[in-house]
Amino acid sequence: MMPTGTVRPTIERVRGWARNWGTGFNRTFWAVWAGLLANQLGCMAIPFLGYYLTQDQGASVATTGVILTTCGVGGVVSQWAGGLLVDRFGYRTTLVGGMAAAGVALFALGLSQNLYLIGLCAFLAGASSELWRPASAAMVAHLFRQDQLPRTYGMLYWAVNLGYGFSMMLGGVLTRHGFTLIFIINIATCLASAALVWKALPADDMEGRTAETASGSYVDVLRDRLMVAYLAATFCYAIVFRQAGTTLPLAMNLDGLSSSAFGFIMTVNAVIIITVQPLILPSIGKLKESTALITGIVLIGLGFGATALVSSPAGYTATVALWSLGEIAVFCVNQAMVAHLAPEHLRGRYYGLYGMAWAGAMLAAPLMGTRLLEHSAVLLWTVCAVLCLLAVAVQGAIASRMARRQG
Repeated sequence: MMPTGTVRPTIERVRGWARNWGTGFNRTFWAVWAGLLANQLGCMAIPFLGYYLTQDQGASVATTGVILTTCGVGGVVSQWAGGLLVDRFGYRTTLVGGMAAAGVALFALGLSQNLYLIGLCAFLAGASSELWRPASAAMVAHLFRQDQLPRTYGMLYWAVNLGYGFSMMLGGVLTRHGFTLIFIINIATCLASAALVWKALPADDMEGRTAETASGSYVDVLRDRLMVAYLAATFCYAIVFRQAGTTLPLAMNLDGLSSSAFGFIMTVNAVIIITVQPLILPSIGKLKESTALITGIVLIGLGFGATALVSSPAGYTATVALWSLGEIAVFCVNQAMVAHLAPEHLRGRYYGLYGMAWAGAMLAAPLMGTRLLEHSAVLLWTVCAVLCLLAVAVQGAIASRMARRQG
């Protein structure tokens, strides 16, 4: 029991943290924050698309896999397109256009009955639903000082996780009554978010950037060896992180854990992100960004690597908690480091290519993970640890050069 004399100081510290938690952000930031939160609160159609196809449309498992892969390919395209659109038209236009286009694509998807049309609409939904990522990242890099970036990106990531966690719980309840309401809510939140962002954000200032933008391309980004090395490190630990939603439930099933146990254990991840991130965000902001990133990658590697040693619900819960802490550290700083590398006229393309690394890892993770899991779970989680070790080595090797680029 806490001594009486320490109760009041503790309460005052909590109150002080609560007062300072949201300070320093302007109206533009809170509009985007609210828009992303609203967008993710209704983000249910794509995560539950597999259930919709098999239960409502009668698609086979093989056909469902093809359509889901098509949607995933659309996600890769959306990062490329989003980066291009940001540099050509600005972050406000891209944010609003992406959210609105996602609503239209989901409307068409919900109405389609032919599996070929469903596949096309799934691709379009995937290609539009992620356009906001390069746009929001570029907006933050444009509007905030370098020392403010980790905290700002951390706040946006927290909003996305808060909304997504709620949408998963709501979606699980709604699927018991069919999928129509899921599509209606998702479409409504997409359009409402687009309207909110359009009204609240200032018009994009593209003056003076047209000539530079016209001469730039993704080839210019690939010529930046430092950025390519950063992307290589990102791809390594991203493949590991993506195992959480692909091979981790399969490994738990092999250990005799039910799907409900997997859902409960993964809830730990959401709880940690939502509750712990706001508390430790100020501490992360005081660290060098490369130190925070490497620490996060190490925790992710340790968490997934230690999965080879566990088989019980308690053991899996401990490993998820460990890599969840790494997730917080990584996602507070990784986009900030891209901002330091990117020249202003190519900022959207830098974030687009960065997003493509994550989207590509989403496609590669199940291919790698399932093949390794067929041999043994120990092999899978060992390879995951090695990939994180490789990412740490690459990031450590380029840390000083990235600091000099930051200036």
